[in-house]
Amino acid sequence: MPSSPHKIMMHQHLSLISIVLFALLAGSVDSFSTNSPADTTCDRRQAFSAVASSIVGAATVASLPIAPALAKGEVDPSRKGTKSDPSYEACVSQCLYDCTKPKGEEQKSRAECIPECKKKCATTKEQLMVGTPVKND
Repeated sequence: MPSSPHKIMMHQHLSLISIVLFALLAGSVDSFSTNSPADTTCDRRQAFSAVASSIVGAATVASLPIAPALAKGEVDPSRKGTKSDPSYEACVSQCLYDCTKPKGEEQKSRAECIPECKKKCATTKEQLMVGTPVKND
């Protein structure tokens, strides 16, 4: 479920405020790091310039578009039904583990188990294929 526009705006404002505060603190730390008292003097123009550039930089970063996050457990639609579908990969992985475990004196190889596990876990024809299908555009 996507976030409301109000929450997105609040997140952007908080990001902007934290970036500005960080920039101001970083600037003040730089001024204290010099050993000579003559180097620590700063006129109003320099201070204003430093603060203004920090705010402009922070505003630029805060205005970048935020990519929509998928909810936990939600699968990217472009991967659903493909070989990179997380549920398919998890099923094949668990099946291979169970199939290759020794059962008494008998133990199957991965080569023997892969076709069985693919048939068991596949939900689409693409997942049953060897390799990836060619897409004609």
